Amino acid sequence: MRFKALGAVAALILVSTAFATITFLRVQARGYATDSNNRRLDFQLNLAKRSQGGNHRYFGHGSFAWSVNGRGQSMRIHRLESLEVDEDDDVVVITASGEGLLGQFGFPPASGRRGAPQLGDFTLTIVDNANGADTIEFAFQRGSGVNAYTYSFSGNVQAGNLNWNQWSQ
Repeated sequence: MRFKALGAVAALILVSTAFATITFLRVQARGYATDSNNRRLDFQLNLAKRSQGGNHRYFGHGSFAWSVNGRGQSMRIHRLESLEVDEDDDVVVITASGEGLLGQFGFPPASGRRGAPQLGDFTLTIVDNANGADTIEFAFQRGSGVNAYTYSFSGNVQAGNLNWNQWSQ
């Protein structure tokens, strides 16, 4: 009798998880933006979120490139920790955050004379307005104290494309 009850409970659990809705969110963006000081930020993203109940898994890759004092810098996404899309009648707001690798000249160094990759935290907000005045905010911070590195950018998207979609299974 106990085995039959356990079997019924296991079957109920399997059926309930089999019918749980899985939601996918995918964001793709590519382009460049400039700020009021004519600084440029190049970006390229392919991000995804898989949700089932309260469980979320994040996937994707992307990179950002900029120049500070004539020196090329870049950050490549190492781990995505959050991805959200909020849609209104006239605006779509995409937010993401996670951990990134800081590097130079478009690609983080793997090793060697330029040093090992430097991990830090990044945040990203893209605002896609219906009127075309799209904006991007990006920030990267690594470490604290004397060896800290912080970069922040807020500007208008000059060229690029943004695609996002959400679907359920």
